[in-house]
Amino acid sequence: MRAIRFVLAAVAAAIVLSGSGAPAAAEDLHRLFEDRCAACHGDAGPFAHEVLAGRGLTAERLARFLGRHGGAGADAGPLATMLLAQAETPPLFRRQCTICHGKAADFVRDHLIRRDGILVGRYTARPVAPFLDRHAGLTPAEQAFFTDLLTRVEGEVHAP
Repeated sequence: MRAIRFVLAAVAAAIVLSGSGAPAAAEDLHRLFEDRCAACHGDAGPFAHEVLAGRGLTAERLARFLGRHGGAGADAGPLATMLLAQAETPPLFRRQCTICHGKAADFVRDHLIRRDGILVGRYTARPVAPFLDRHAGLTPAEQAFFTDLLTRVEGEVHAP
């Protein structure tokens, strides 16, 4: 009984200290998926491709489901948007880039950031798009694809 009272007191204190009963929105949607969902569903990208692609889901409908399924709360909408974007994006990063760069979210989290709306290297401050012109023999279409992909992922891992 003492342990239950302690846990309830700790939860109440956390709610009071946070300023509301609602959890704060996640700053890193990929980590949120890894923490709450990956144990059952694996990596977000393959899950999105295998389970969500081609189902005609809307972000609103998926968010309602996520809110009930995993208790995503305030994160249900952004998480649904992320998963549907992954479902609609060909897995080219996984096929062409993972061997050197690992998972896209980890790579972006560690090496890229957006400054003044432009995706740049975190440590070099060099814009990514012109760098991709000379990287790995990418075609112009692939350069545009990867610039868009990495920019989207940056917004998912460095949410405001």
